Amino acid sequence: MMLSSGRGRSLKVVFDTNVLISAWFWGGNESRLIECVEEGIINGYGSTLLFEELRRTLRYPRFSLSEEEVETICDYYLLLLKIVRPRQTINIILEDPEDNRVLECAVEAKADYIVSGDHHLLNLSRFRGIEIVGAAELLKILSIT
Repeated sequence: MMLSSGRGRSLKVVFDTNVLISAWFWGGNESRLIECVEEGIINGYGSTLLFEELRRTLRYPRFSLSEEEVETICDYYLLLLKIVRPRQTINIILEDPEDNRVLECAVEAKADYIVSGDHHLLNLSRFRGIEIVGAAELLKILSIT
């Protein structure tokens, strides 16, 4: 099952770090979206800076992960997601400048969607034609529950 963006290709989706972490630890909607990437239903994208953020976040004490576990998680997502190198710097989310890295990745990937649980991004709802949605909303758009 290949869902199209209407332009003859699979949907391109950038996942915020919080979505990747939720998918790994808690399942649910976020996990189902990662399964959609595994199944080739959608294409997932990330960037080097987003992977640095993921690695940094996974090292937080609340996750109690060994360095080997952190690397295993990052390696999995590095294999799953296509990596882009953003050429543009975006600085429109001033309250949390790190969120701009998600926008930069999405612009470079020519993404159709950004999936996030972060209110700074969700409040934008759209950026340069890219829809910004939560995991449940994208599953609804894809007609997958």
